[in-house]
Amino acid sequence: MGYTSAARSEPAGSTGVIQVSAVTVAFGGLLALRGIDLDIARGERLAIIGPNGAGKTTLFNVIAGDIAPTGGSVVIKGVECTHRPSRHRTRLGMARTYQQARAFAGLTVRENIYLALAGHRSRHRALWRSSVDRRMDEEAAEVARRVWLSAQLDSLAGELAHGQRRQLELGMAIATSPDVMLLDEPASGLSRGDRERLVELLESFDEHLTLLLIEHDMDVAFRVAQRVVVMADGERVTAGTPEQVRSDPQVHQIYLGTEAPA
Repeated sequence: MGYTSAARSEPAGSTGVIQVSAVTVAFGGLLALRGIDLDIARGERLAIIGPNGAGKTTLFNVIAGDIAPTGGSVVIKGVECTHRPSRHRTRLGMARTYQQARAFAGLTVRENIYLALAGHRSRHRALWRSSVDRRMDEEAAEVARRVWLSAQLDSLAGELAHGQRRQLELGMAIATSPDVMLLDEPASGLSRGDRERLVELLESFDEHLTLLLIEHDMDVAFRVAQRVVVMADGERVTAGTPEQVRSDPQVHQIYLGTEAPA
């Protein structure tokens, strides 16, 4: 069963779910981003790749609202968000995961997902169990099933294998019913088998869910994404389908210092 996102209205005339225009970020004398433009359509799967220091994470954090750009603008669903905090983006239907797992190690899978649901709905668990609490527990169990963690529902997050912790992170993100999801290196540290499982899980998401990921594993990025953006030295170098990017001489030069094979 695929994940179905909740529909949220967009202002008339909006041409993209996420629009990044001429975004620049400077850390002191270091220019981390140099006038980046990016337009992401509803339901698009977009991967951003590039070597270390390319500016991928900085761009990701600007879109997520974790840092404000020095210049340029970020518009999400037609709403100006450039200097608004990340919680404002959450209200617009955006969720994100982090490279380092942020689940509570001392809580179970069920409890972590429950907290994600409660946070999204601004609800606090009371000392007594209400019918709403019971329904949210059932929802948490359903989310766990969607990310293949039913068997670990009452296991502590700290006892999960690394790949399962990644699955839990995804579960906590989709519990908020986003229609835009940002994934920060979801394949980081995964075994080959876990990477295959991750790709299968991402491909099971509803086609209307907009997915943006930064990923060092090019195999995962090329299999999940419909379009790939390549960055280097804070700039957007090229973009295209996975096939186009794979054969682009600039990409081979950036990653390998060699020309693309004929």
